[in-house]
Amino acid sequence: MTATSDNSKELLAVAVASGKAIKDAAVEIGLSVSRAYHITASDEFRYRVADIRREILDAAVGRLNEAATKAVSALVSILDTGEDKDKIVAAKAILSSLGPISELAELRARLDRLERSRRVA
Repeated sequence: MTATSDNSKELLAVAVASGKAIKDAAVEIGLSVSRAYHITASDEFRYRVADIRREILDAAVGRLNEAATKAVSALVSILDTGEDKDKIVAAKAILSSLGPISELAELRARLDRLERSRRVA
């Protein structure tokens, strides 16, 4: 396997992970469509696409976490200094988010405990 072949596989994996059709991705990177379909049939390729998608998702979640922190700060600021009607809207937004976020955090903690106990066993 050559470096060019590896590079083509990686470019194809990135394109597919980003949502491009195999045929379109092949044309874009200069691979024959039949070669692209051959490459995408392997487990190795599917695992690489899954890894890339996880990396993309992790980056998006990181950005959302940053934005969420800023959003909460903005809502708290409104609670502290806003007009009464704005304070009510901010309070409702905070309270309506608290339940789902708390539930998600609890589920995450439970899942982490289960995963740790399976590793120990």
